[in-house]
Amino acid sequence: MTTTESLHTHTTLSDGKMTHRELFDLAESLGVSVLAFTDHDAVPSPATMSELEGLRGRDTKWVIGTEITCDLPRELAPATAGVHLIGLFLDPQNEALLKHCERAQASRITRMKKIVEGLQGLGFIITAEDCLAASGGESVGRPHIVEALKRRTENNAIMEKIRLEMRTAGESDPIIKERYDHMIQKGERQYPYVLFLSPDAFRSTYFEHDYMPDLDEAVAIVRGAGGIAILAHYHTIHNKLPLEILEKLLIEKRLDGIEVVYGIREYGNDGEARIREERAALRKMALKHDAIMAGGSDAHTKEDLAFYVNNSWFSDETAGFTANILATGKVSKEFSSLDIEEEVGMLQ
Repeated sequence: MTTTESLHTHTTLSDGKMTHRELFDLAESLGVSVLAFTDHDAVPSPATMSELEGLRGRDTKWVIGTEITCDLPRELAPATAGVHLIGLFLDPQNEALLKHCERAQASRITRMKKIVEGLQGLGFIITAEDCLAASGGESVGRPHIVEALKRRTENNAIMEKIRLEMRTAGESDPIIKERYDHMIQKGERQYPYVLFLSPDAFRSTYFEHDYMPDLDEAVAIVRGAGGIAILAHYHTIHNKLPLEILEKLLIEKRLDGIEVVYGIREYGNDGEARIREERAALRKMALKHDAIMAGGSDAHTKEDLAFYVNNSWFSDETAGFTANILATGKVSKEFSSLDIEEEVGMLQ
């Protein structure tokens, strides 16, 4: 067992490819010491919780969490952007949390249908039913839309056409060229998002959720369920949430902490220097304001988690995160498989 933790992962409850049990077993086989389940606007059902209860006493410890999609803090209005907030050590049966999840899942379906209409306008062969089938009918997200697109081989030619259009446009636009080159470096997995499935995509079909609590409301939901609220993967919103505003949120205790271990796939391409600098700045900020530091693999697949663990120079930075969270006294061990003796041992 290593000291590596992953306080950010996804299962089939949202856009991951493994069930809770499959993800847990993989994490244990890889030596992950603490694993948090943080599905998008979703928490484990009572049946899943019963299964997880049977895993108490194992070497790998689990923590119940979620990843809430919320809007920017109110002082940045009317600007809007999807901000991801990790909640850890929370009660999966909390009434307000469950109400949020129900509204958010309905909003995800509405958004998906709008995106599908846009994709059809670009010539893609895809339906809302295709996306729901790819998701398993629980929580539908952009990865499910990508999966639905790829199930129809006719869509490959359309995607390639848009890629070539972007390459050509980049010949006269340096901003487009920079985004295109970065997409090529990161590989085909990123093509759909850069080409048409993100707010600043080349041929964007993206829509925000029609229901998003603002950041302060989302933090209140997490804290009301007994959890701590952590800002996730800052690099995805650095151009929408300035560092000075993030620091203000920490000073005013409107966030409990920030992820400082994230973005491993940015290493090895032209985004590496920026993310190294960004993560260092966030760590310094967290230390300055006595904020919680967290992070992890953001794993959606077996390959994601294995890649994260095998790159120990990165994943080992998470050692002690859970111990430090417990030391704050802000959370209860109730919604985790940590017991009292293990807490004491971790803190020694």
